[in-house]
Amino acid sequence: MTMCRRPKLAAALLPCALAALAVTAAAQEASSAAPPASDAALSRVEPAFNVELGGPLVLSANAGIRIPVGGLLGKGYGHGLLLQVQPGVGGGAVNLGWVPVSFAAQGTQAIAVGVKAKVLRTWGSPWGTEPGRTYGGLELAVAVGAKLSVGYLWKVDSGGAGKDRLFTWGVGIGF
Repeated sequence: MTMCRRPKLAAALLPCALAALAVTAAAQEASSAAPPASDAALSRVEPAFNVELGGPLVLSANAGIRIPVGGLLGKGYGHGLLLQVQPGVGGGAVNLGWVPVSFAAQGTQAIAVGVKAKVLRTWGSPWGTEPGRTYGGLELAVAVGAKLSVGYLWKVDSGGAGKDRLFTWGVGIGF
């Protein structure tokens, strides 16, 4: 990547980083006003499901879990590792991430911020690249009822067709 492209990447990811910080601050403020959840409630594995529209997968379903890590006593929110599979119309992905803050409602994640390593394989008619390509990179996701995500991936296979780098994006709804 040339030096002139890095400011564009930073500018594209800055709004997501600011949104993640705002959600984290709001979540911490909400947790200080409400009585903290019990250790038993915070140490449960949380399912994370959503359906999203975005590029390059077009329409996809995201199914995963947040596995609690570390001491949670008195914090009022959960955090941990995130494991997800994401099959879609234009490809599929596997995500491994870290969720520094997560609030559950009715057994699933209601508010969460996550940073994920993503491996994506395209097929069908993906948006913005060719089918049959494999990419790897990072994605930032924020969920407050609706899920918003943005990522940057590099081509990791040796095929000649398709873009060498691409942005991912998604807008989804969880349940």
